[in-house]
Amino acid sequence: MSVARILPIIALALAITGCERKIDTLAQPEQANATASIAQPFKDRRVTNPFPGATEVRLFVEVGYTKDSKPILSKRNGVRLNAAQRKEFENSLKIIAAPEYEAACFIPHHFFRYYDARGKEIGDVAVCFCCVGVGAAGSKALEPPEGAMLSADYGRVKALVAALGEPTDVLCD
Repeated sequence: MSVARILPIIALALAITGCERKIDTLAQPEQANATASIAQPFKDRRVTNPFPGATEVRLFVEVGYTKDSKPILSKRNGVRLNAAQRKEFENSLKIIAAPEYEAACFIPHHFFRYYDARGKEIGDVAVCFCCVGVGAAGSKALEPPEGAMLSADYGRVKALVAALGEPTDVLCD
């Protein structure tokens, strides 16, 4: 084989070898950088007093829908929670690390609505016992950071809802 034919083959082999080294170097960062880049796991935390300006909390439960798809509530004005019930509910709320997969059906039927001294709604916490999900609006304390989600101790919330004389597993098809 002539030198003219061998040189391109050698050059190609060197180029491929050089690329492999560069890829290997990129795939294995220095130890100091590797340790710094490992994410710390999210630590679950309780939520306390998510609506400090609220003077009243009421539970509303959707038990059906009209022909116009408007919700039918079990009690038109909801059920007012006393101070101990409010505390029990709020103590059940927590922000947890988001699971790898979540249910996509979140259609809540239980709404804990918070009102100020003038009777204006300032926020709410929606609970779906069908898919075990929680959503909220109106409170920065209930906004989970990246990689986390709002959740609750569903057993405690179910017991509270039942103690308030309301159904828990409604419209779970």
